[in-house]
Amino acid sequence: MASGVVAGRSRRGVLGVTAVGVAVLLSSLAACGIATKRFSDDASVGGTIHAVRIESSAGSVRLRVGPSASVHRTVSYLDGRPGVTHRVEGDVLVLRECEVRNCWVDYEVVVPEGVTVSGGLDSGSVDVEGASTVNLRVSSGEVKVRRVSGAVNVKAESGSVDLVDVKGKVAVEAESGGISARDVGAATLRSESGSVDAQGVDGAVDASAQSGSVTVRLSKAAGVKATTNSGSVQVTVPKGEYRVSAHTDSGDVDNGIGDYRDSPNHLELNADSGDVTVRFG
Repeated sequence: MASGVVAGRSRRGVLGVTAVGVAVLLSSLAACGIATKRFSDDASVGGTIHAVRIESSAGSVRLRVGPSASVHRTVSYLDGRPGVTHRVEGDVLVLRECEVRNCWVDYEVVVPEGVTVSGGLDSGSVDVEGASTVNLRVSSGEVKVRRVSGAVNVKAESGSVDLVDVKGKVAVEAESGGISARDVGAATLRSESGSVDAQGVDGAVDASAQSGSVTVRLSKAAGVKATTNSGSVQVTVPKGEYRVSAHTDSGDVDNGIGDYRDSPNHLELNADSGDVTVRFG
């Protein structure tokens, strides 16, 4: 049993490295004068699409809203020309990787308003607009999500995450890259290496950065937990009464809103090395 688990993990690791290596390899060969072959095509998608699932190892995905579903792709490759790389499973549009080696696909997809978006991408950026919910994993590349009516969950190993206009709750984990969230619902934001910036949050916030600053601005009174090991914490809240617990090991605490011990809105603000500031605004 143990050997099976190890083998599975090793295989996933190899696939991830291979996906990232495809882009590097093709770029290097192009720089050396070895031609990378490339073509683009378009395909309409029949039926009603309610969901998009990303199953790609290398390339970018850009998702936009339109009256009918379609797929535009740009394929870069060295060896054999790949065939069709998307399919429809019921009401789900699946964006796949190439079935040949040394190849990647950049997708530009149009779908109806309010689809669900899920899946993962090993190497490349993802840009989504107009979905109902988003649940993504990206190993290496930027993630942008805008105008979503429900919840958003993103796990990014290397690359920044940018969320704008999300009505539901958001949860983001970034190992190496900053997190920006603007006009979102209640938020859980964690960055191992990079700053966290949350503006116009309509709910409670739990934000942490191992290396980077944490900035939070609430659009309505709520609780905030903000922590950083190396960087400053700055929190701006609407007028009201808040229970404030603020601490820094190396820096200054500037509390400009007072401390009301009976308030249900608790601000827990901690910095190991940096200033802690809380203000009305």
